Amino acid sequence: MALMFPGPPKPPLMTVMRNRIAADLVADGAANAPRPIFRGAARRAQTITDRAFLLAGPAETGKTYAGLYRLDALARAYPDQYILARKVRATMDSTVLGTWRRIIALRGGVETFGGEHPAFYTYPNGARVWVVGFDNPDKILSGEFGGAYVNQCEELDEDDYETLTTRTTGRGATTPDPMVFGDCNPGPEDHWIIRRRDAGALTLLESKHEDNPTLHDGTDWTAQGRRTLAVLDALTGARYWRLRMGIWVGAEGQHFEAWDEAKHVIDPVPITGDWLIWGGLDYGFGHPLASGVLGLDPMGRTHCMAEWGGRKILIRDHVLGYLGMLGRLGIHPSRVRAIAAGHDMWAAHGGDDAESRADKWARAVKQLLGYDALRLERATVDRVNGATAIQEGLGDATRPPTLLIWRGCVETIRTMPRMVTDPKNAEDVKKINADAQGRGGDDYYDYLRYGVMARPEAGWDADALQALSGGAKL
Repeated sequence: MALMFPGPPKPPLMTVMRNRIAADLVADGAANAPRPIFRGAARRAQTITDRAFLLAGPAETGKTYAGLYRLDALARAYPDQYILARKVRATMDSTVLGTWRRIIALRGGVETFGGEHPAFYTYPNGARVWVVGFDNPDKILSGEFGGAYVNQCEELDEDDYETLTTRTTGRGATTPDPMVFGDCNPGPEDHWIIRRRDAGALTLLESKHEDNPTLHDGTDWTAQGRRTLAVLDALTGARYWRLRMGIWVGAEGQHFEAWDEAKHVIDPVPITGDWLIWGGLDYGFGHPLASGVLGLDPMGRTHCMAEWGGRKILIRDHVLGYLGMLGRLGIHPSRVRAIAAGHDMWAAHGGDDAESRADKWARAVKQLLGYDALRLERATVDRVNGATAIQEGLGDATRPPTLLIWRGCVETIRTMPRMVTDPKNAEDVKKINADAQGRGGDDYYDYLRYGVMARPEAGWDADALQALSGGAKL
């Protein structure tokens, strides 16, 4: 039966919500009510007004508690209709609704309707939170809501999620910022959540174990925290990477296990005259062309300093994009020794156009600069050796990294943890194609692989490199 309910009157001040949910999250309506401690992503989740966001991260970081607290705060501030959802309704009573009962009890006044299997919760101001499973979503399709919270959103199909977005458009809502939000554990690297994030349609708030005050007191791990981490550390395969490390990775398992954003991603450093400069490029039109500028410092470390890419862009515009990268880095084009490019850059277009893409690149460079520069060379495309070279650059417990990626290389950084082992060859990285909109894929990994394999050997400072390696003989 379709749900029918009148739209409640709008409050006189539409900014009351933002004022009410202050950074300290002062308890509403009960002077002695507890004041939850929120840190990091959980804290930001209390005030963010993005149309769509998810608390994402490993298990036991407090994502669900933080998301439900925001839902409770919305319902207390606005007499609107809201959704509390999960993929399967039968799984909610012993999981997410247990946390929900603790949260609404903090400030009280909420009535439950439906007995042991609640159908909805009603607030003193008339707000109502409906409990919905996507195995029986008729209720969702029949009404307009001021907000929707989804527990374990990774379990939903994208069609399920988009259904929610069509029911929270703001039509008839009293909530000034209607939103679809929730929590999720990481899943496969090509999950629809990641595709929507990369398209700018969904904000992910990255949650960490240190955000959970029951696990970490702000200085050190609690006894409960050490017990929890011991359990998570014992996980294997993809479950370890997803639930312990918070990495979106396929069932095959993350290929570059040494990858650690805290170690391998750095802020830009000065580029001096003794650096060697070169580049990498992976051609694409339907899927992105991805390219980057690399530098070798005097200590033998490879720096991926900037990236450029895009789909359905003409070669001349890619040249402009590459020149823009160099300009932002303060590098003259003549310093670039060569750009290692995939072999399809030398493929002719066919028909009446006999020029290869490499010819078009060289001609565009000459027209724009007035001289020859940014020379393309055929990359070493051997996948296994390329993966090995990157693995060696990442280092390990006994060797510091010699491959560093600058913080502005956003797509490159996102791509690295998504690379999984090829189930047919444990030494290789599984080929991942971008979707029809050019999202996801391994294009940024490929240009980096070409670049790392093309690293120039001249100019290394052997003494400095030996010191970097802890004095080991090279």
